[in-house]
Amino acid sequence: MLVILLALMVAVPLFANQYPHSLGVQVGRLSGVGASYQVWTERVGLQVAGGMIYRTELEEDHDRLVYNLGFELQYPLVEHVVNSWLEGKLYLVAGIHHQGYQEAVETSPSSGIYTAGPLQLNFGLGGGIGVETILFEHFAIGTEFVYVGMYNPKSEETMVNMFPQVSLRYRFSRIVAGNDSVEE
Repeated sequence: MLVILLALMVAVPLFANQYPHSLGVQVGRLSGVGASYQVWTERVGLQVAGGMIYRTELEEDHDRLVYNLGFELQYPLVEHVVNSWLEGKLYLVAGIHHQGYQEAVETSPSSGIYTAGPLQLNFGLGGGIGVETILFEHFAIGTEFVYVGMYNPKSEETMVNMFPQVSLRYRFSRIVAGNDSVEE
């Protein structure tokens, strides 16, 4: 899938977007969970998403640290404008993912006292297909279906699975350098 996506990227420009940038939230095993930024160039979309949770107080089923970062390349296949308030895009997606976490581990059975376990790292690679629906030229809802391979080097575990992903974003034309405002 990744080889096909990279080969398609050398094709001629396919789509021009009036509002190529977007900020929002993303939830996905490949894409990452947290805040996201996406930009569509003439040939490909690029997205980065990530988040972090850190807790000072440890308790059962609450990890001390959880963070993740995902990066995706998105290749548009079809883009269709229905009317002034509805458009859609079908695209291929390929990405990489990194996650780290420290589980809360009970110091002794039934003690109720927890300590942070060792840092666990996961690395992932995958791809799939996505659909983005854009409402009123600015509000984008993305759904993706991806296959992801994850590897944990400490435990030497490998997992391949399929996952849905979803995003909610606001599209805009550009960020003004040296200014706190964002142009529409």
